[in-house]
Amino acid sequence: MIRWLKVHGWWVAGLVLCGYKLSLLRSQHIYAISNAHHDDGLFMRLAGHLARGEWLGPYDQMTLAKGPAYPMFIAMNFWAGLPLGLSQQILYLVACLLVVAALAPVLKPGWARLGVLLLLFYNPLTYEGEQMTRILRQHLTVPLALIVIAGLIALVLKRKDFRWEVNGPWAVLTGSALGVFFLTREEGIWIMPAVAMVAVAMLVEAVLRGKAATVRAALVWVAVGLTAWIPITWVSLQNQKHYGWYGTVDFKADEFAAAMGALMRVEEGPNLPYVRVSAEARRAIYGVSPAFAELEPHLESGWIADKWMESTRFPREEGQYLTGWFGWALRDAIAEAGYASNPQMFLAFCERVATEINEACEQGLVAAGRARSGFMPRWHEDYAEAMKTEWRAYGQEVIRLTRFETIVPESTGSDDEIRPFVDLSYDNLSPAPRATYFHKPDQIEQNRWKLDRLRWFGQNLGALYAGLIKIGLLLLLARGLERLIRRRWSWLTWLAVAVAGAIGAELSINFLVHTMAFENFYPAAWAPAYPLLLLVFALMIIEVVNCWIRPGWTRLRGRQATPVDETSTATKGSGD
Repeated sequence: MIRWLKVHGWWVAGLVLCGYKLSLLRSQHIYAISNAHHDDGLFMRLAGHLARGEWLGPYDQMTLAKGPAYPMFIAMNFWAGLPLGLSQQILYLVACLLVVAALAPVLKPGWARLGVLLLLFYNPLTYEGEQMTRILRQHLTVPLALIVIAGLIALVLKRKDFRWEVNGPWAVLTGSALGVFFLTREEGIWIMPAVAMVAVAMLVEAVLRGKAATVRAALVWVAVGLTAWIPITWVSLQNQKHYGWYGTVDFKADEFAAAMGALMRVEEGPNLPYVRVSAEARRAIYGVSPAFAELEPHLESGWIADKWMESTRFPREEGQYLTGWFGWALRDAIAEAGYASNPQMFLAFCERVATEINEACEQGLVAAGRARSGFMPRWHEDYAEAMKTEWRAYGQEVIRLTRFETIVPESTGSDDEIRPFVDLSYDNLSPAPRATYFHKPDQIEQNRWKLDRLRWFGQNLGALYAGLIKIGLLLLLARGLERLIRRRWSWLTWLAVAVAGAIGAELSINFLVHTMAFENFYPAAWAPAYPLLLLVFALMIIEVVNCWIRPGWTRLRGRQATPVDETSTATKGSGD
């Protein structure tokens, strides 16, 4: 027994410490926002249809607006009959374990593996209360991003030991996680810098090693690409079967992107910051686009205008839609006009809008800029000022987590409105004042000790992690410069650079949203990047120990021994 504990004791300690954190997390109930029809409420509605075997349900303007992976996860969890909050945390634990398994070739001691596991698993954003207890896709994107990175690490560290039973499972895991990742969020492209950097480096090295190595590396990346393609294709085929449209998310369809681009092309009226299409531009477009004119009653008055028109940055009577909300208002207006019965009708109407506006622009009927497609708003000088003043605070908050809180807000909604959350989550909800559902008030009070423990962990680990993240980034900079000067390859440093590239892309996308569209200064915005920052620290510590500290210690010990040897030889020589 003692021998077994010496061998496996670190993993026993890990099991206990991870189980302890999971037990504390059960004190945090789900924060249900029933009227979040474009986020929490949407995911629950879609999950309900999936759980009943109805695919995503009847088509409307929201059915294919967001990736289906998270609703599918909720439905699968419902079929398994597990508490949703617990399942999400277990999935994150599995992702952390996969990272440790991937690092096994360069992380031998059990205590070191345990350290990396706990570093990742005790991530404070996994028990942040105000955002991360909601029904949000971050509960899937965070572990999926870690799994993809774990797969990349394993493929790099095992690249020379090419056996399909060794590399195949990691290739399949990486590709599958990547495919599901793209089915979770529409801006999932941010993970690709890491994937591309690793793939290119592995293929270049393989080419330099010869034909056989090139074939083996190509097979690995074919497997990654194929397994990423399979879930995306399956979802597209399901949408074709149920709605007659082949694709995953119609929000990213060329027709909708073209309509948005054409609308933003019109330059009538002032160029307002945080506004895609001003009220003046809309009025001009109504006169030249019969299709868009059909939306005028819905965009200018009624429930859509009441819901989406801005009243804080601009007076309500000006009728301005903020950048982040105009796309949703447009989709709602198209549905109200009767063009959202199926994807073909919806996208055909978008194409009509784009064609009519672009023709009017080319004919000079309205003031317009160059032809465009997509969602990036026209540049305004206020964006530069916002970026200049906000970047430091944004970066500091990502690292320091000064707004960290474990208390879960009260749920919103009546009994009928929160019923999908109750039925599908198999979990406890935070109290909803408008609902008669009030889960175990005595238990909520008794959970306060657990919440206090979580707050203690978050505050103390948050400060510690901030220091570790800074150390990791500084070590990456120093090691990277050294490698450039010496012109020598280092795979762990390259992996850290690749992970940093993904981090930079994720934070940049969310910072652009924050400074050009709507406030995005929330933990959920950088939740996927945070554990990757911790992983950069782990990679660089392993690299520094192996390449700087251990060789330096060996040389130091050698120098200490040399004078003794030289003295001994001299003494013997003089004696003779």
